[in-house]
Formats: sequence, structure tokens, C-alpha cells
Amino acid sequence: MKGILTLVSLFFLFSKPAENDTSVFLSSSSDVYLKASFSMEDELKLILEKENHQEFVTAFELQFAEDFDKSIQYEKLKSKNVDEWELELFDKRNAHVAFLKSHENYEDLSDEFQDLMQANINYNYWHLLLAYSINRSNANTDLKQVTSLPRIMTENLDPSKINNTKRLLSKSYREFLPYLVIYFNSEEKNFKKYADGILSMTDKAEYASKYLKGDVLDFTLANLIEQNHLTLSSSIFRFWTSQIYCENLKDYLSDSYYNKVLEGEKTRANRKEESKEKINEKSRGNLPSIMDLSDKSFTFDKYKGKVIYVDFWASWCGPCRQEFPYSQKMHESLSKKEKENIVLLYISIDEDIEKWKQAVEKLGLGEFGENGHSYEVAGKYGVSSIPRYMIIDKKGNLVNDKAPRPSSSETLPALLELID
Repeated sequence: MKGILTLVSLFFLFSKPAENDTSVFLSSSSDVYLKASFSMEDELKLILEKENHQEFVTAFELQFAEDFDKSIQYEKLKSKNVDEWELELFDKRNAHVAFLKSHENYEDLSDEFQDLMQANINYNYWHLLLAYSINRSNANTDLKQVTSLPRIMTENLDPSKINNTKRLLSKSYREFLPYLVIYFNSEEKNFKKYADGILSMTDKAEYASKYLKGDVLDFTLANLIEQNHLTLSSSIFRFWTSQIYCENLKDYLSDSYYNKVLEGEKTRANRKEESKEKINEKSRGNLPSIMDLSDKSFTFDKYKGKVIYVDFWASWCGPCRQEFPYSQKMHESLSKKEKENIVLLYISIDEDIEKWKQAVEKLGLGEFGENGHSYEVAGKYGVSSIPRYMIIDKKGNLVNDKAPRPSSSETLPALLELID
């Protein structure tokens, strides 16, 4: 009977389609981990081939493979509330541990295999718990915030204690790592969803670099780059790929995705130009109205022939006020001719007009720019959050509807380029 179980186990482990994720232990062929020089997949197979291990693996996977199949579990979590989901995961984890420790051959399992099993069981729990928050939030595009988990559910997870190269042998651990970074980076950013894929990747990669290192960091960065490559610029793709130490992973990412990144970058640029052109076409015949400090109305036509740097703000907006010293410094750096050709236009969206006027005087905005108040401009250009900046060229065309902040080193050169 033992010989039959051995044959069945070998068939179960190594005859399944490589792209199938039903194995608790083995990687799918698409797993970026297999491309790394530090991959221990061959060592894992040797561990699983041991006779007592084979029998256990066969029995465990026959009973629990579905619990570790992420495609099935990701579908299941869609219909659960968070408490129900966590309780289900908790019960499953207990069942997995109980099966392991009560197995008739438990004492014959090597310490290495027992440790691997514990890792697979524990990290499968954490992976699927964090996936509840991230997957459900991503699926609902109407949500502006990532749905956070109750703090009590994650208080035992410490990102600073997760780095463990030995754990890369565990498929569950590797599936858990990107969710750890995504969830806790999101927590650090107050669970606000990203609208910018480049900023999203940068923040996640920086968070990973803060808590992970060595092979664990290499794997996590490679996974994040692979999963998000279509939203990245070529420069960001090259930078974070260069931060990976493993040459095999660097080559794999560059060979597999760099051309796709370039194509995506080009497509986004074309769409942005088309969008700006549509906005410009509409604006030419119907410029929105702006009210000045004397309650007189004007439009962007007032500054025709000049480059306009538009700053949307409000008296109550702290981040807006933090940028004003940089605006003043930028204005003071301009030559007399440059000041004649560049206008810094501050457009308030305050509900209280008097508070707007008082803030202009208190902050001295009239000393280094022009001032106006308009809901119409904000509505026309889709300004849903502040601070927000735009650049309009001398012909009245919108050049950048999401321009960099005054504190950015990119802002002044972008304005000077347009006055030539």
C-alpha cells in the first residue's frame, strides 16, 4: 500500500499543469520566483520526494488544496463580510495544523518539512486576510479609500519582522509578501487609493525597501514590477529594476516587460494629448468665468500671450499653504522679462468669499501672483481635490492639467520652456 501511495503522490505533485495553482507547495510556471538565481524550487522537490513526506502531501492536498488555491479563495472572499471571512480563515488554519500534528506519520516528518508546513499554513492565513481588503477595494472603483481591516486582526503582523530568506521556500510566504507591502503601505498613506500608477509603485517599492532586504526584497520588487508594469513609466521601470540585485530577475523583467512599458507609456501620452486637445477645443469658445478681488469677472483671455501657472487652493487647505513659499521663491527667481511672460494665478474654491479675501491678504498672495475665485474653472477642469496645478501656454492651450507642484524641480523649467 505504501508503494501505491508513493506513486500516487509523485503523480499528484509533478503531473499537474504547471500553470495550475492548486499545489500547496509547488510554484506555477508563471511565478517570477522561478526566474531567480536564488530559487529553491529544486530543493523543495527533493524535500517533497522523501517517502513519508510524499504520503503526507498527497493526503493534505486531497483534503485542503482548495484552501490554498488563490483563484478560488479570491472569488469566495467577494461574498463574505470581514468578520465572517476572518473566522473562516481562522478555522481553516486550525484544521490544517490539527491535520499536521495528528497525522499518523507526524513523528517521521523531518523538522525541515514540519517548519515548511507551518509556514505554508500561517502565511496562507495572512495572505488571504490581507487580500480581502486589497482585492475587494480594487474591485470597487467607486471607492476612494482602501477598506481597512479591523486593527485587532493585523496587530500581530510586524513588517519589520517578516524578512526571512529561508521562508522563500514557502509558496504561501511568497504570495503573502506583495499583499503585506500593499496593505501596510496603504495604511501608512491613510488608506487613500492611488490615481497615479507611478506614484503607487514608487511608494510600495520604497515601503518594501524599508522592511525587506536581500532575496526577499528582490522577489517582492520583481513581483510588484511584473504586476504593475503597464502603469509604469520607462524611467520608473528602469530605476526599480536596477534596484534588484539578482541579475536573472533583472534580465527577465527587462526582456519580458520593457517593450510593453514603452508601448503603455506611448499610449498614455497619446491619450493625454487627445484629452487636452478636447478640453482646449471646448475652452476656446467657452472660457469659464473667474472673479477677482474687486468682484469683477474675467477669463484666462486676460493673460493671452502669457504662460499661466494655475494654483487651485482654499484658505482651509494646509498642503496648499505649504506650497506658497515655494511659489514666492520661484517668482522671485524670475527675471523682469520672465515675470512679464509668466503669470502665477491663484484660484480659490472657498465657499466663504470673505475668508478667501482675508487669506489672500494674510498670506501675501497678491505680492507674487494674480488672484481669483471660481467654482466654474474647477468644475470644467475636473478639479476634485487640492492642491492642484495646471499650465496654460501663451495661446491659451492647456499644456498640463496635472502639473507638478511649486516645490518640484520640474515646475520652473516647464514654465520657462513655454515662453521661448
